[in-house]
Amino acid sequence: MTRSLSQIREDSRNALAGNYLLFFFVLVITGVMTWTANQIVSVLALPFGGAGFFVLVLVNFILDFLVMILAKMLQAGQFFLSLNIARYNRVSVSDLFLAFRYDAPKAFQLSAVLALIETVCLMPMTLSLSNLAYAGAFSLDAGRHIPAWMILILAVCGIAGMIFLETVIAFPFSQALFLYIDHQEMSASECLRSSRSWMRGHIVEFFRLHLSLAGYFALCVISMGVGLIWVLPYLDVIKANYYRNLTGTYKPY
Repeated sequence: MTRSLSQIREDSRNALAGNYLLFFFVLVITGVMTWTANQIVSVLALPFGGAGFFVLVLVNFILDFLVMILAKMLQAGQFFLSLNIARYNRVSVSDLFLAFRYDAPKAFQLSAVLALIETVCLMPMTLSLSNLAYAGAFSLDAGRHIPAWMILILAVCGIAGMIFLETVIAFPFSQALFLYIDHQEMSASECLRSSRSWMRGHIVEFFRLHLSLAGYFALCVISMGVGLIWVLPYLDVIKANYYRNLTGTYKPY
């Protein structure tokens, strides 16, 4: 690492000046596309609601995985935009669709693997929500009352399990999409292997980088989500600058 975490955050703030509105528009497009996909998934999962808990979890797992592939391909575009901002290159809304126009088969393969990893990491939360849904916690039926302490325990367990799996399983592959962007010669498997190699010995540091933004996300909760307009672009550009410092990659795309 050539720069400290605080310097990376400062670099990201400076690079983002004047680009927040564009990035927010890109995030709106991403949100609309993933929301639409999730609504379709909800409709498809509805008939399985009474088929039993394990069937419900399996169906949710498969459908969430498919939506996650789309989300990861869009994330590749967000990272491309973030890298261009971090490198003070020209940026455009079209950056979001990089994975659909540049070596799409490789992008799909990489996104599928990362989506599977992410879906596994989300399993504690999926299990918690599925348990609550199956028990009727989200039902309007007043006769099916779920104690508040049970909802709280399941929610905390789901979040804690998700954070643990993200740190242990997902973080080693966190640089794979950046490598896909910067290294056209790499295959999807090479991007994954190289990411794991680069992140060896940096997992705790990467976790601390995310933890340092906890206050920002707390403000987002207090502001009813309005703060995400600034925090989400900031987080993505921080990740881009972290990648550049980790790998020593300062050449434009």
